[in-house]
Amino acid sequence: MLGDITPESARAFLESSRFVWHQQFELAPGTMTPGTSSVSFLLDEAGVPADLSGRSVLDVGTSNGGCAFEAERRGASRVVAVDIFPPEWFGFADLRRLCGSEVEFVQATVYELPERVKEEFDLVLFFGVLYHLRHPLLALDRLRDLVRQDVMLETAVCDHEHPVVSQGDYIRFYRGNELNGDSSNWFVPSMSTLVNWMGSCGYLVTQVNGWPSGAPQRAMVRGRRLPDPPEYRTLSYERPISSVRIDGN
Repeated sequence: MLGDITPESARAFLESSRFVWHQQFELAPGTMTPGTSSVSFLLDEAGVPADLSGRSVLDVGTSNGGCAFEAERRGASRVVAVDIFPPEWFGFADLRRLCGSEVEFVQATVYELPERVKEEFDLVLFFGVLYHLRHPLLALDRLRDLVRQDVMLETAVCDHEHPVVSQGDYIRFYRGNELNGDSSNWFVPSMSTLVNWMGSCGYLVTQVNGWPSGAPQRAMVRGRRLPDPPEYRTLSYERPISSVRIDGN
C-alpha cells in the first residue's frame, strides 16, 4: 500500500521510471510524483469520503492509478482501474507492484466496459475523460450500467469562453487541436449542459463545482443513479445499446 513505501524507495522508483507521468500524488511521505493533475485536489472536489470501507470503486481513465490506489488506501473493499492504454503506458503495472496493491486493471474503452466488467460499483470516478470522447452521451449511458450509487465526473467546460455560454446550454466542438493543442479533445459542454446531460442519462445531480470561480474551465459533477429508466427513453425513439462490437466489424 502507498503508506508502506519509504521515501528512499519512492525516490529511487521515480528516478528510474520511464513511463508517462500524468497524475500528481504522494507516493511516500514528502515524495510527490511529477504529474500535473493533482489527485488530492480532484478527490477533495468530488467529496470522496476519507473512509471507503466496504465500498467498491471503479476508476475509469485511471492513468497512473493515483485515484485507484488512494481509494484502496481509504479502505475500499474492491477497486477496478480502467484505461484505454496498456498498464505499462502510465506505469500502472510497476506502481501496483511497488505499492503491493490488489487493484484490478482492465484495458477497455468506456463504451465496451459493461460487457467487460459485468458488475455494478458503489462509486465510479470519471475524471478527465469525457471531453476526449467522440460520443459523450453514449459514455454516460454506458457508465450508468456500472453505477450502483454515485458517479463523480470531472471534465473541461466552456463557460469561460463567452459570457453568454455560462447562461445556457452550449457545447464547443473541436475538430482539430484547437483546445490545448491536443487533437484528442472533441466536445466541451457548458456546466448547464453537463448537468442536463446527466439528467437525460438517468442521474440525479447532487453536486456541481466549477473552477476558476466566475469563468469555469473545469467542473466536477456528482450524480446519483436513479432507479427509473433514463429520461431520454421516454422522449426518443433511440433505444439503449445492448452490446458493443470491438472486433471492427
